Amino acid sequence: MKLILNSDVKSLGRKGDVVDVAKGYARNYLLPKKLAMVATASNLKFAEKLQEKREMQAQANDELAESIKAALADAKIVISQNTTDEGTLYAAVSDEQIVDAIETFSGFRLETEQVVTDNQVKEIGLHTISVVLGPDTKFETTLEVIPETK
Repeated sequence: MKLILNSDVKSLGRKGDVVDVAKGYARNYLLPKKLAMVATASNLKFAEKLQEKREMQAQANDELAESIKAALADAKIVISQNTTDEGTLYAAVSDEQIVDAIETFSGFRLETEQVVTDNQVKEIGLHTISVVLGPDTKFETTLEVIPETK
């Protein structure tokens, strides 16, 4: 049975996609929960417009991601932290602190989920962090943690 998805359905498709599913799955799950609608001629035109809109949005997102990547790729983000006499940090640097430092440096506000560190940053020095802006845009940048001056 051909349906048009009204919202994203995990392991099936995204909003506006035309999918072919079993009749039982359509009648018992997708249609009653209003996750999909029957693929009529007028609904197919609507789905086509949704997909065009989604492609335009994806293109705009890719352009924004590339500009963020250009601003941060060769950058060194600096965070000052309170340290012990031995040079270790009292607390690990949080993803939120990294996001704030990136915003201060570049003017772009990222989500904490977009910043990936392999391990918690618990020492002063240079650390490599990954920034994931989308499925096709991922890059690494340098984070420098310095002792806070008193």
